[in-house]
Amino acid sequence: MRKFILNEAFGIVALTVLLIPQIAHTIYVFKINSQYTDPWFGWCYAIGIDLAILIFTVKGWTRTAYAYFAGTLAHNLVYQFYPESIWSSVLICIMLSATIFSFSHLFYHKDKAVEHNNTTIQPQASAEALRITTAIKAGIRFEAQPYLCPECKQSFASTKKLNGHISGHKQKDTWFADSYGNWEEENAKRAELCA
Repeated sequence: MRKFILNEAFGIVALTVLLIPQIAHTIYVFKINSQYTDPWFGWCYAIGIDLAILIFTVKGWTRTAYAYFAGTLAHNLVYQFYPESIWSSVLICIMLSATIFSFSHLFYHKDKAVEHNNTTIQPQASAEALRITTAIKAGIRFEAQPYLCPECKQSFASTKKLNGHISGHKQKDTWFADSYGNWEEENAKRAELCA
């Protein structure tokens, strides 16, 4: 049960269910301040605002999600205390404009920025990868050392070199074979990655 509750999909469904009453508040405020008797676009506005909260939360835009928290809190307060005031109209204007801008920035601006900078999309290289690439271009050669000593964590390029190192541990009585687990298997896996 705990695994089910901590699942991301469960969180999204729960958040969606919680947003449903918020839609009712938003529609009410929108209808009170509209010149139309039953505006269908009130539903569009309410569902769009609440989906924005869900999308920004899932995408990790915490600051934007906090701003929308403040906006929806204001919607609830206006719904409760001032449904026919000018503040409800101002709130609708601000929230609608902010949502359109935020969606545009989230889905459109980022893609266009990538298109203008580079036609081929490439992942960012880490600083370490850039240093290694620079060193290789300068003529420095690197040798993979996938064989790790389980005692002192020193690495070696071949099993022959590692075994020579291990014999040194055995001569000094610092080798405890039973306490290292599957170290040979782990070394073999690392060697396969280098092949």
